[in-house]
Amino acid sequence: MTKLKTLFSLSALLFFIALTLVWRPVSATANTDPWQPLTQTIQQQLNPGNRAIGTVSLVQGSTVIIALHNPRVTIGTTLAVKGHNLPGVALPLQNNIARIRITQINGNQGRGTILPGSEQIPPRSPLFPLAHNQVYLYSNLSSPRSLQPYQDLTRSLQYSRIPFAIKTWGQIAAGDTPGIRPLIIAFEATNNQIVCRLTDREQNIFWQNSFSLNFAPPVTRRAGASWAQPTNFAASSPNSARTNKSFTTASGRAPGSTAAGKIKLKSPYNRLIFAECDEKPGQELVLLNDKWLETYHLANLKLKPIARYRIPHNDIIPLHLQAGDFNHNGRDELYLTLGRPVLEQEKDDTILTSLIVEFTNKTPRLLGKEYPYYFRVIEQRDGNKVLMTQEMAEFDQYKVPIRWGGFYNGKFVVKKEYSQSRDVFSLYNFNFSPFNKNHILVIDEAGNVAGFNAKNSEHLITADGQYGVFDETFYSQKLKEEIYEGGFTIKTTAVARNTARRFVKRKSYGNQIFLIKKRRTVNPELLDKGLDLVTEDVVKHDQIVGLQWRNGEIRETWKSPKFPRDIVDFAFTKENGKEIMVVLTRNKDQKYALELLH
Repeated sequence: MTKLKTLFSLSALLFFIALTLVWRPVSATANTDPWQPLTQTIQQQLNPGNRAIGTVSLVQGSTVIIALHNPRVTIGTTLAVKGHNLPGVALPLQNNIARIRITQINGNQGRGTILPGSEQIPPRSPLFPLAHNQVYLYSNLSSPRSLQPYQDLTRSLQYSRIPFAIKTWGQIAAGDTPGIRPLIIAFEATNNQIVCRLTDREQNIFWQNSFSLNFAPPVTRRAGASWAQPTNFAASSPNSARTNKSFTTASGRAPGSTAAGKIKLKSPYNRLIFAECDEKPGQELVLLNDKWLETYHLANLKLKPIARYRIPHNDIIPLHLQAGDFNHNGRDELYLTLGRPVLEQEKDDTILTSLIVEFTNKTPRLLGKEYPYYFRVIEQRDGNKVLMTQEMAEFDQYKVPIRWGGFYNGKFVVKKEYSQSRDVFSLYNFNFSPFNKNHILVIDEAGNVAGFNAKNSEHLITADGQYGVFDETFYSQKLKEEIYEGGFTIKTTAVARNTARRFVKRKSYGNQIFLIKKRRTVNPELLDKGLDLVTEDVVKHDQIVGLQWRNGEIRETWKSPKFPRDIVDFAFTKENGKEIMVVLTRNKDQKYALELLH
């Protein structure tokens, strides 16, 4: 049966081919731009901000008398008062220092009320319409850029020299920085209807058009939702307290944690986890790099070394670190997924040479080595943990199926297929939704999250957001056929594979699924075939987010503070009875640290 990754791509491709075929604007001719009425409306809404329409004559308390130059100003209009604090800058580009709401008009004079938040208004200050000064483009379709009418729309905006930024629903709902008053192009599907409307944050409709399909396209969320709608589950989940901002409870988009301190590390590390490595109460911190597996006691922002195990070979690539007690002796085994570079038929390649290590008191004990498996420990819907294994394919990163692993009669054994992961392409890239027994969440290598029906592999929903490429650790894998470039003078024989990010469901942490959001690069969606788009997505932070798939939407239910550093990994534990998250970070100087969140 087709893997979910391929199914996701093929179903989306077939849908958008079909949708492209039915896109035939009735009123358009060969030389007519069907989006011209929209672009003209946008220009009408943007341009007034470049023309002064009056000046302030008198200020008395909260009342203002103004001299009007434009007879089209009406009662109820809000005007912006411009300052002069930017030397050498034209008036339309000066800062707004106040807002006035027009209450009366008499000939070429008007009376208005100063709105809250305004600064002191000097006499003769120029007045401008409170015009829109930015354009956002939003769609609730799973992959709008593959859709011909959407492509036509973006090209029409470009040809009309209208700068715009592509935004997700969550970004728009989160609000804008001061001084930004956007127009929003909402390109949305409802059942078999595509509706495109030009609106603003207050839901005023300036232009709208629609066309019908003979099928209902997949969407990320329902159409027509208010931009001001809260993004937490407080209204739908009685157990989510509005005042509880702990990351153990789904509590909304605001940062749900507080920084509790930082521990600087002397060496770089690739993975961390907490495990019960001895018979004493509590967990130990375990760190992995290309040389060592190390355990520590963590208390009061101090690390106390316990034991370390030297990794065999000097060319090991540390890929993953997992823990669980599957030999049932009361201590967790540590499952190390390790790669080793090799040269195969004059092609760079990697083989898996994984280990299982257990600590007896302070002494490491090797339980098995040179396993050709990726390891992952996953928490099921009931909270119980299982160990999964997967092999590497000869020319692909993962080989299906995913299988059970564990100790039987004292020996490590790989058994039959893990049926709950049927059709999933990678053991690291899926999780169970705890709110529906048939739902699973899958994240691909590009950082897209989608929801599937586990029974029939049907693609049901795509998250309204993208989580970036996690490229912290990579390894080479040979290609089946070489790729020649530059007139057959340059030959590529291998491809770089990225290890998967941590993608973990925690029943004890509000039934949320946590992952690293990589945002320390330019959003690639805004670099489409040379289009000169205006982007506000050049960011310099990473973040950890919590997700839930409920009420027909995949929502971000928790967010960590923004880290102006690379997040490498994270794990959960308890300290002094408190749930904490420990984040492994790296700064621009390649210095590593552990940062604690409560």
